[in-house]
Amino acid sequence: MKNRLGILFSAFFFRSKLILFFFLISFAGNLLAQDIKGVEEKGILYKYVKHSGFTIHTQGLGINYRRGKHLTGFSYRFWDFSLTSMKHPKEIRSVNPFSSNNGGFIYGKLIGLSLLRAGIGKQKSINKKGDIGGVELNYGYYGGFSVAIERPIYLNIFYISDQTGVKEKVEKYDPDIHFPDNIAGRASVWKGFSEPKFHPGLYASFLLNAEFGKDPQKLHSLETGVTIDAFLNPIQIMAFNKPTNAYVTLFIRYLFGKKWNRA
Repeated sequence: MKNRLGILFSAFFFRSKLILFFFLISFAGNLLAQDIKGVEEKGILYKYVKHSGFTIHTQGLGINYRRGKHLTGFSYRFWDFSLTSMKHPKEIRSVNPFSSNNGGFIYGKLIGLSLLRAGIGKQKSINKKGDIGGVELNYGYYGGFSVAIERPIYLNIFYISDQTGVKEKVEKYDPDIHFPDNIAGRASVWKGFSEPKFHPGLYASFLLNAEFGKDPQKLHSLETGVTIDAFLNPIQIMAFNKPTNAYVTLFIRYLFGKKWNRA
C-alpha cells in the first residue's frame, strides 16, 4: 500500500513539474515576443539606414555620406563616401600691409589639397538603446579608395616699374621668385581648379559612434576616430617641407539621417 502511494505521489509530483516547466516556457516565450516587438517598435531592427554628416578633423573639414543595412540585429554594413580638405600643420596666414588684398595668403603653400574617399565598412553595436531617448554605442571600421586632388595656388604679385608704377599680376606660386615682400595676396579661390592633378591611394578609418534621439526612424549621432590615407606618390603641400605619402588625422563628426524597412 505504501509503495502504491509512493508511486502515485511521485507520478503526481513529476506531472506537476512538467506542467510548471511548460508554463514557464510559455511565459518566457510571451515575454520574448513582447521584447522583440518592443525592439522593432523602437526601430532598432529597421533594415536600411542612410545618413549624411559634417566632419572636423585635425587638418581640415569635410562632408560624409553613408548608406547601409542591418546584417544582424547588432551589425551594419555601410557604403562610405566623403570629401575632405587637407591642410598642412605649418600653414600660417600672412597679410602684406602695403596691399589692399585683405584675404591674405599662406606663404610657402604650393597646392590646395582635397581627398575624395569611397569605401565599405561595418559597424557593430556595443550596446542597444535601453529606452526611448537612450544612447546606443557602436564601433566601426571602414576602408577603400582615396583620391587626392591637388590644384596649384595662384597669387597676386607686385610689379614696380618707372613707366607704369605699381601693378599686380596673377601668377602661379613659385617659391624661387615669390617672397613675402612682393606677394600682394591670394588670387581668386577658383583659380587653379581647371588644373587638377590626381593621386590614387587607399584609406582606412576606425571609429566609435554614439547614436541618440527619441524618434526611432530618425538618426542622430556623434562619432570620433582616426583615418589613415596613403598614396602611391608623395604629395607636397608646402614648399619648404618634405612631401609625404601618408596622412593620419583624428576627427569628430555629426551625422543625421533615417532608418526604414523598404528598399
